[in-house]
Amino acid sequence: MNELAELLRSIIKEELTPVNERIALLEENIYDLSDRFGRMEQAQIRLEQGQNRLEQGQMRLEQGQRKLRQDVTDIKKELRYLWEDVKKLDNRISALEKKAAL
Repeated sequence: MNELAELLRSIIKEELTPVNERIALLEENIYDLSDRFGRMEQAQIRLEQGQNRLEQGQMRLEQGQRKLRQDVTDIKKELRYLWEDVKKLDNRISALEKKAAL
């Protein structure tokens, strides 16, 4: 009976060897995939952080652009007021020159 048990153990061991090799290979592949997945998650986090920084920068640029537009509008108003003052002064000078010519 011992010989039969030994023979069966030997056959089972022989048949299980390729299965065990496949399991070992699968475990290695799982570890490799897990490592790759971890690196991909880290890269995704870095991409999201970069995206957030870009969005914040874009918001600051848009705020700056609005401020510049307002500044340009204010400058245009001031120039209009100055131009009106220049016209008034020109009219006064012209009137004084006419009086002086008479």
